[in-house]
Amino acid sequence: MLRAGKKEKRRLIIIALTIIYLAVSGCAAGPEVGTDGDAVEEEKLLLEIVELNGYQVEMELALTPEQREQGLMGRESLADDRGMLFVLPDREPYPAEVSFWMKDCLMPIDLIFISREGIITAIHEMQPPEPGTADEDLILYPSRGKVQFAIELRGGLAGELGLAVGDAVELEKDYLLGLAE
Repeated sequence: MLRAGKKEKRRLIIIALTIIYLAVSGCAAGPEVGTDGDAVEEEKLLLEIVELNGYQVEMELALTPEQREQGLMGRESLADDRGMLFVLPDREPYPAEVSFWMKDCLMPIDLIFISREGIITAIHEMQPPEPGTADEDLILYPSRGKVQFAIELRGGLAGELGLAVGDAVELEKDYLLGLAE
């Protein structure tokens, strides 16, 4: 019997999730129609399993400028085993020092910045701003070093998992960077 390694198991899980997603989406009622009568295409989410201190989290991938800008805006909750992985493109100016904010975020979020080498450079426990806070008054959360990735989790989960600056996070870097726009 052939035993799969850690990376092979991760790829098999991703393939299985993709097959399930395609099977379920194939049963959908058809395209949603916008107010102007045009069909609205449902955005297909790519997912990646990331292990954080032995805990597996299914990450939605934010690969495009639009996905990275949207982030978790407008969501009211996030399961403990779910998160979002922001992948910055593999071209200038990245890796770079960046900052995130909590524009239109409705729940506490932990933000983890990760260097190209997979090392955590900063962890922030972010609280949603007061409704109506002007953009210029929003708190900026810095990466504290050049980064290529960022992870957002349910507020408090990073501490519960014992994550710390300097910890290594194993990512399929080449694969992920090849997807980013």
